[in-house]
Amino acid sequence: MRNAQVLIKSLVILTLAVLLPGLALAAEPKRGGTLRVAYGNKVSHLDFHTAPGYEMMWVAMNIGCGLVNVTPDGQFVGDAATAWELSDDAMTWTFRLRDDAFFHDGNRVDAEAVKFSIDRLMDPETRSGMRRFYESVQSVEAVDPLTVKVHMKRPYAFFLHMLAAYRTGLVLYSPEATQAHSLKARKRGDPQAVVGCGPFRLVEWVPNTHLVMDRWEKYFKPNQPYLDRVIIRVIRDPIAQMVAFRAGEIDFIASFSPEYVQTIQAQVPEAQVLTGPETTPMVLGAKVTVPCDGRPDASMTNPRCPHPIYGDIRTRKALLCYGIDRAEIVKVALRGLATPWVGMIPPGTMDTVDVNHMCPYDPDKAKTLLEEVGYGPDNPLVTELMTNTEKAVFNSIATVVKDQLARLGVGVNIKLVDKVTWMNTGLKDGPWDTYVEDLLSLLTLDSNAYLTVTKSTWNQTRHTDVRVDEYFARYAEELDAGKRRAIAKELQEFMADQLYWNVVSGSPFFQIAQPWMKGYTFNSEFEVHYETVWMDK
Repeated sequence: MRNAQVLIKSLVILTLAVLLPGLALAAEPKRGGTLRVAYGNKVSHLDFHTAPGYEMMWVAMNIGCGLVNVTPDGQFVGDAATAWELSDDAMTWTFRLRDDAFFHDGNRVDAEAVKFSIDRLMDPETRSGMRRFYESVQSVEAVDPLTVKVHMKRPYAFFLHMLAAYRTGLVLYSPEATQAHSLKARKRGDPQAVVGCGPFRLVEWVPNTHLVMDRWEKYFKPNQPYLDRVIIRVIRDPIAQMVAFRAGEIDFIASFSPEYVQTIQAQVPEAQVLTGPETTPMVLGAKVTVPCDGRPDASMTNPRCPHPIYGDIRTRKALLCYGIDRAEIVKVALRGLATPWVGMIPPGTMDTVDVNHMCPYDPDKAKTLLEEVGYGPDNPLVTELMTNTEKAVFNSIATVVKDQLARLGVGVNIKLVDKVTWMNTGLKDGPWDTYVEDLLSLLTLDSNAYLTVTKSTWNQTRHTDVRVDEYFARYAEELDAGKRRAIAKELQEFMADQLYWNVVSGSPFFQIAQPWMKGYTFNSEFEVHYETVWMDK
């Protein structure tokens, strides 16, 4: 563990060195060249307002532009907006737009385009996972070509956070291109249909293989982007990623599995290893309800019934709380590079609270709870644990969990699927019991709402407890930071008690860059921008 702590310290120092202003840009940036990027998984599809997955997000924020961005130190900076202000009653946001921002089809980024994009996200027919964050919006008004007002139903403390960095943040779409082409055309990556206003324009997407973006010459930031082209390759196996990186075929690995960090440092000592605070939780989630399918206890319009295993809080407590040793999971599966954690948001997220005392490792207590439910030698419990190929560490965690639950007499069948299959199963109410995945949090506790509240399309455990909705609403509407922290503490304790979110640790996030890749700013998982990148070779 001491060696792991030394490694973390050295990695953080290296990260800070990369982030310090002027270090990465000590030399004059060179214009031109191609950045070759490795993704561990394929992009799901290319309708940015509806597609899930980090891989899609990291494309969207380079093809698209928005109103604002956020810096690593939490400051908001303009994107297509040059200035913004909130009314005294916190009910109206006013944004002033640049006059030199254009979509890739040549049309101007104006107030009508902003209104069109937000209206599209708010439209239930769009089925956007971001729609939940616009519930506090009453309407959007295009005051004049360069002024847009967003009128609120109620105050929303995290409105700028949401616009800047929840999933993709607000990605502006060209109204003309969006209306001229079908949703199917956007999903399949037709360059004429996927039209943003960012530094790069889409050239080609071959699902499961590669994606190509070229410089947008009319991008509004002077002299940017420096690169001619970005090519993203899908390389699922981290070993294959290391081979390609060591051979100089890849310049940047966008997300690297933590258990191989020490290996790549040894193989390529000059590699830039980028990391920072744990802003994403490593989740061991359990499905709380399932469709009732006509069972007599159905009572709702779209009836839900308890999951046959995890619908009982005692089983959740036994297997997810007392039955797993988080410290052992971190030591074995994560090479000691994470923090054992119980709370729904990890140590690096705003308003985090340490609730580890609520779930101490206590196998005897776990066995007692299982016996109360009726499980034992004569009625053994067998459950399925789904994980995916995005990071090798997910399967490593699943293996440790399987061994730990075997000590309780519980059988675990591990089901390994690709990332998109996991999203289509885990986030879309497919058949599953439990899963391992690092999931959300990042900037704020509030961002977890779209995977948590009862009415969300992506309510990841399918619980039906409206008390959760009430907590999130109180938290988001409270403008006083001190009072908001108190609500956050209550919410995290409640979620740990009910295990609607179950976390085993923080999830360390690593990116790997060649020494000749310059100008990149590490900003955790929620900001991966290439407009300032240049190649020193």
